[in-house]
Amino acid sequence: MSEPEAPLELCPDFYLSFIRGVNSIKIDFLFLLTSILLGACGQILLKFAVGRLGPVILGWPEVFSTLIKIFLNGWVVLGITFFVASMVLWIRVISNMELSRAYPSVGLSYCLVFISSVVIFKETVNLNKIVGLISILFGVYFLHR
Repeated sequence: MSEPEAPLELCPDFYLSFIRGVNSIKIDFLFLLTSILLGACGQILLKFAVGRLGPVILGWPEVFSTLIKIFLNGWVVLGITFFVASMVLWIRVISNMELSRAYPSVGLSYCLVFISSVVIFKETVNLNKIVGLISILFGVYFLHR
């Protein structure tokens, strides 16, 4: 006669796989939020850099000197570095999460950039922008449910 199966509470494999699954979801969500934050920071850094560079002229023949000036600016390089780090994390996120679930979260970057722009660059706030911001937050919330 075969031995009866052990109840679930005696099966460490069940618990381990459950805990790994929960931790994996938390890590994926953490990577998602970090990717969004890095992308938003990259945008803010580029805006900050442009404010220091002065007018960006991409007409002929100034285009080459302008591009050199842009890519030798430390703030631009830092912003691009943030974008690259965001992209690497994003690749990790979409390798483990449904794109239809992950991508709407990128809308949070609009909110982060908006709030940062108001605080750092003293950009204007009006009712339309606030309604748009709230709409984005609700959209992200409902798409994650």
